[in-house]
Amino acid sequence: MATTKPERRGATDFVRASAPALLSIVTAAHAATSPPVQPTIAVSAVVTDNAELTSDDLKRSDVIGDVNAGVIVRSRGARVNVSGDAGLEFIGYARDTEPSRVLPRGHLDLNAILLERALFFDGELSAVRTRSDPLAAQSDSVSTANTVSSVSLRASPYFAHDFTPLVSAGARSDTIVTRNHQDGGDGGSAPNGSTYQHDVANITRKAAPFGFSVDASHENTTYQNDDSSVLRTDSLQATLSAALDVDWVVGIVGGREHARYTGASQDDTTYGATLQWHPSSRTSFDVDAEHHYFGTGWNLHFHDRLPRTTIDLSLTRMASASASAFGLNGPDSDPTALLAALLSSRTPDAGNNDQAVDQLVQTRNLPSSFSQPLQITSESAQLATRATLNLIHNGPRDTLYFSAWYQKATALPGSAPTPIATTFDSRQWGGSLGLYHRLTPQTSGAAEVEWSKIEGLGTRDGDSQRQIAGTLSLTQRLGPRTTLSAGLRHFAAHLVLNSTSTTTEVRENQAFAGLRVQY
Repeated sequence: MATTKPERRGATDFVRASAPALLSIVTAAHAATSPPVQPTIAVSAVVTDNAELTSDDLKRSDVIGDVNAGVIVRSRGARVNVSGDAGLEFIGYARDTEPSRVLPRGHLDLNAILLERALFFDGELSAVRTRSDPLAAQSDSVSTANTVSSVSLRASPYFAHDFTPLVSAGARSDTIVTRNHQDGGDGGSAPNGSTYQHDVANITRKAAPFGFSVDASHENTTYQNDDSSVLRTDSLQATLSAALDVDWVVGIVGGREHARYTGASQDDTTYGATLQWHPSSRTSFDVDAEHHYFGTGWNLHFHDRLPRTTIDLSLTRMASASASAFGLNGPDSDPTALLAALLSSRTPDAGNNDQAVDQLVQTRNLPSSFSQPLQITSESAQLATRATLNLIHNGPRDTLYFSAWYQKATALPGSAPTPIATTFDSRQWGGSLGLYHRLTPQTSGAAEVEWSKIEGLGTRDGDSQRQIAGTLSLTQRLGPRTTLSAGLRHFAAHLVLNSTSTTTEVRENQAFAGLRVQY
């Protein structure tokens, strides 16, 4: 976990730095063929008996006010598509238990055709909040206690062309720049930002019944205030594939790779196998397992869409030095996207489907993201194992969200010892369950529970934290685009620090109410 203190910047400077990228994507939305851009504003108040999430003997009550202003973009044009929900949060504390903040939030995605059937561009701007101290409590609410705002900008130009129905070639460059800002007033410093670069090129012949592909890849991760690579990997691989029938494709993989990271340089032969099963447009199963310099790596993705239920499962084991690597070209587990897939059979028109999803999310007050592993910045090369399971069931009156996840990150074999404060090996697991029920045509209720546990490994062995939160809420639709919501929330956390032989209990109770208008 990084302690190199980056240049401290105020919230205003932080927002100003991300505003040009936000503006450019919104401008692209207006330039598209039919740009539905809907302004939104949400105002809420949270009454809490533990605003700073401290132990019972130190807790202080407060009222937290939140004004959330932004835009929902659903623009689909012949050459440009823009989608997302992004804006700014204005957070204030009546008793000044934490500093008032203006923070970015949400995401915007851009997909553009630069040259028909040849050149394309993908872009993404996202802002999320994660824990400042992984082993301290963090409440998933408007509170800024123990949180860091992380803004990421991704630029991905790429070439893709089909020379024949069977032969194609592609090249893609993904650059993800992440910057962090401390939200709370505890005086800590935010982790250093990172730059993740991933370049690939390939030529492929589809298996009909035999095929092949040749793939070259380059990955590099650097951190703010240091130009040296934390992890750099270059590889060249070839895959021979065979179609067993229409649904099944198998392959064998071989190649070479070179990796450099702290105190180590590795050259190794890679080999493995791949399997694809795509029985229909609703179901897909892809898995590849390969030998690498760090051992066996794998990538498995299963997706199944039933008439009212969709399931998304992902398993990954890879070398990484940046949390950004997990989200790059990964399985689509955004709740909004999964809901859109479920509703597509009833509303096949893309524009109407977007409206149906927005209406469902608003009337039932559905969450915008699944519970997922904590994003921990560790400025070192790690071997990361990750598993996520996301499920959505949407019935006439009920919507069910379920997620479960596991992640383990440890130092790569052969790594030189690094300072305790700049690395964090850990194991974590958790999940969430939410039931959203329509009581009347205008009223819905929700019951949600979320849990997680994180354990320190290596130099932090014996340190751990677990927490659980439960929420009950009601949402009343006041008009076609206006909703009123209110509820109660209980949060509890148990912290153990072996290094200081201390155990801490944190408890918080909340009552909240809010009004949301979508223009």
